[in-house]
Amino acid sequence: MKATTKVFMGAALVVTMVASSLVPGSSALAAPADKDVTVVNTPGQPVPVTGIVTVTGGTTVSGTVNAVQSGQWAVSIVPGESLYFNPGFAVIGDGATVDLGPFDFSELGKMRIIARGFNNNAGDIKFTVFAWDDSTSKRMALDTFSLNEASLSRVYDVPPPSVVVRVTNGTGGSSNYQVVVIGR
Repeated sequence: MKATTKVFMGAALVVTMVASSLVPGSSALAAPADKDVTVVNTPGQPVPVTGIVTVTGGTTVSGTVNAVQSGQWAVSIVPGESLYFNPGFAVIGDGATVDLGPFDFSELGKMRIIARGFNNNAGDIKFTVFAWDDSTSKRMALDTFSLNEASLSRVYDVPPPSVVVRVTNGTGGSSNYQVVVIGR
């Protein structure tokens, strides 16, 4: 009986080895070289992206972004783009008044006025910043300052919807001035 048991156990071992070699494991066949492969990850397991990435169209970026500036960046603030008024240096006559604007700040958050008065033989050049109502042509003085051979830069954090800048020269001769209005 011992010989029969040994033969039977040997045969069982051979059958087990042959059967295990026929059952496939967890390996997968590779796709042919001429076929595309799509990998789908869950939002909890995104595919990491490194290196230089070119994006066309629109996309959403979340998490911590490490951005390095390369060349000039153009940034706009929506809904209003920006405002930049700089006609350069001008001459204002003896006792004259010049109104610049109205400038539309209705969709902008900040306003900066840079003013210069020079070669003013008549003394001070007066600058008045008006809050302006286009529909009624009413104005209210928001700020007033005078310059004599000087320059000034003022920032208004919450400008009115519409602004007019008035430049007034005293008597005694023509003068030079410059007004730059910037809105963001």
